[in-house]
Amino acid sequence: MARSSSRAAKTYRSKVDLWLVAIIGASLVAAIIGVAIAGLQEGPMRFTQGFFVLLGVFGFLVWTLMTTHYTLEGRELIVRSGPFTWRIGIDDITSIEKPGVWLQSGSSPALSMDRLVVSYGNNKRVMISPAEKEKFLADLRARQKSA
Repeated sequence: MARSSSRAAKTYRSKVDLWLVAIIGASLVAAIIGVAIAGLQEGPMRFTQGFFVLLGVFGFLVWTLMTTHYTLEGRELIVRSGPFTWRIGIDDITSIEKPGVWLQSGSSPALSMDRLVVSYGNNKRVMISPAEKEKFLADLRARQKSA
């Protein structure tokens, strides 16, 4: 029996860059001001419409910020971010490396620019940013070796 089946699941939160929180906050403030101005100029119906759209966007952003994490569970890496989930078999991982500058700007379930690119399967990749990067990598390596 492989030791990996008895390993407890471990969840690693995403590192969050302060500049990202500041940009989201400033954008929300600007949107609130825009909705308020539209409400004053075009009436309460326009304000109500804008308010509900803004509420949905704000909810989605908070959901994503609060739920972006990476779980090592048995022989799987489970990446979660808001409504999105990636399930990656540990045995399918071909490499983990720091991304080059050209890849840094891509969208990913990583809330920091301090990222790792996980390559797996048939040319698939996902970028992650565990706050405890070294612990995450050590745990992943231990699970890979216990196969």
